[in-house]
Amino acid sequence: MEIALDTEQVQLLVAVEQKRVHMDPRFRAPDFERDPGPPLAMKRATQRMVPLKRMRLVELEPADKSGVRLYKLTTLGEQVLAEVREQEAAARTEVGA
Repeated sequence: MEIALDTEQVQLLVAVEQKRVHMDPRFRAPDFERDPGPPLAMKRATQRMVPLKRMRLVELEPADKSGVRLYKLTTLGEQVLAEVREQEAAARTEVGA
């Protein structure tokens, strides 16, 4: 099975790995990504998460007491992200050679 991701999807996978993407059931479009730097900012991620969920690259962790659930990478998601990083390293090596 071949999985093709665009740059934004790879960035979103990295954000999931860094525990910056969550689902908050209090909102109609419940998925959010927290920007890594100050100031604290949230971006909606519901539409961007659809392909990652469909490809089974991410899943939800159990909810906290307010119902908020973090996304985490599935085993397949970890494998895909590792492959992307290998491809990026190989591309940098080719450019540097």
